[in-house]
Amino acid sequence: MLSDLQAGVIDVHCHVVPGEFPASPSMTEARWPCMVCGAAGRRTVTIEGKPFRELDDRSWDAARRIEGMDRDGLAVQVLSPMPELLSYWFETPAAETMCDHMNGFIAKMVAAAPRRFRGLGMAPMQDPEAAVRTLSTLKSRFGLDGIEVGSNVLGAPVGDARFEPVWAAAEQLGLAVFVHALHPLATRGVAGQPLLTAFAGFPLDTGLAAASLILSGVMARHPRLRIGFSHGGGALGSLLGRMDQGWRLTKGFGGSAAEPPSQVARRMFYDSNVYDPAYLAHLVAQMAPGQVFLGTDYPYDILQADPVGFLRGAPVTPDALASLEQGAARRFLAIG
Repeated sequence: MLSDLQAGVIDVHCHVVPGEFPASPSMTEARWPCMVCGAAGRRTVTIEGKPFRELDDRSWDAARRIEGMDRDGLAVQVLSPMPELLSYWFETPAAETMCDHMNGFIAKMVAAAPRRFRGLGMAPMQDPEAAVRTLSTLKSRFGLDGIEVGSNVLGAPVGDARFEPVWAAAEQLGLAVFVHALHPLATRGVAGQPLLTAFAGFPLDTGLAAASLILSGVMARHPRLRIGFSHGGGALGSLLGRMDQGWRLTKGFGGSAAEPPSQVARRMFYDSNVYDPAYLAHLVAQMAPGQVFLGTDYPYDILQADPVGFLRGAPVTPDALASLEQGAARRFLAIG
């Protein structure tokens, strides 16, 4: 209900990392993350004994996050795992251990300040049957609104038929799904160019994920599925014209698609994390009116600074701004 949250701007794209991880449940899981404490309250996530990311207490301390939210004019954050913790590379029992830990941690942060936080958990997508089991208790056990998923699962696009039970369960249970770039396919095997992955590979993979869901008919089969994409849908905006042309040339992809891809894309959600106010205006006015919510990628270095100023400085209508600030987020999360 509206009264459950503080009225104001909602940030749907922001990540958390727990201050510590459970012990690895198996000696064979070499990529199990560990947390190493550093100076001045900073800690480093290590994977296979190598530093992955240095963090400060904004990642795990609710009060510290709220300080930043108040400074930035944000009423609510929707918390989701750091994508590298999604754990698709583990055997199912180990992945379920990490899912339980992360979902429980996010639930505790939400419980600490329920008017300031909502939560998206995670599920072991590499085992769709286990993922469906996780989804079935996500609300009752953890009180979360949905899940974050990677843009691909061990190289399989999220539109692959193996994930159909997960989308059916999310639709039936009324859970939101937020797709975040993860280990982008386009830059796999490109050695020595980490900037290419970080600044180009992520939005490319997000666009491919959205395209795979459209072309495989997931959105047509599950019209009530609420699914959103990080990075403004990535490259999807530049692909829709070509996808529509293919739809026309193939008579609806051989009769399997009743609507052109651009129309399907209008029913999906996207965040505002594009850094370019002119492109944000295009998303809002042309690609997906009413379906774009604020997303900052907090608390990482690439985050959108001054998020409220960014939204209010974009050339959008007052109604579109109201949707960006909270309307689209409320519809995505089904919170009134």
